[in-house]
Amino acid sequence: MFFIFTNINAHADIICGSIEGFEFSNGNKSINLIDGRTYLSNDLPEDFFISLNVDGYSQSVRYTVENLDTGEIFKITERVEPYTFPAGNSKWNLGNGTFRVKATLYKFDLGFGKCDSKTITFSVYEECPADAGTLTASSSTV
Repeated sequence: MFFIFTNINAHADIICGSIEGFEFSNGNKSINLIDGRTYLSNDLPEDFFISLNVDGYSQSVRYTVENLDTGEIFKITERVEPYTFPAGNSKWNLGNGTFRVKATLYKFDLGFGKCDSKTITFSVYEECPADAGTLTASSSTV
């Protein structure tokens, strides 16, 4: 018990970091992820993952990623910087759709000592999902 108390007090003076933003990255190329935006998969870096931009001190982040089209929820705790989803700079494997990503930054390993939290929503599609449709005039002047 003494060890735990001493260890926590030793880290008590460290100021927590903050989440500055999200990006699509493959380790070489990055694109800032903007809340509410739709992205075409062909415009994103090849074999991309989501990377968290962090300022200051932290030791772990918990990701909760929800596919809003299917309701599937994926959760991971990443302990190695850069903090990515999927963990370990693995390639995005959730396909196309609309996603909500919540990242919670922690001062200590394994998600202890909450520092900051941010949530974004975005869509990824193969082609533009917009349908222009057709327009038919019912009179000679429109």
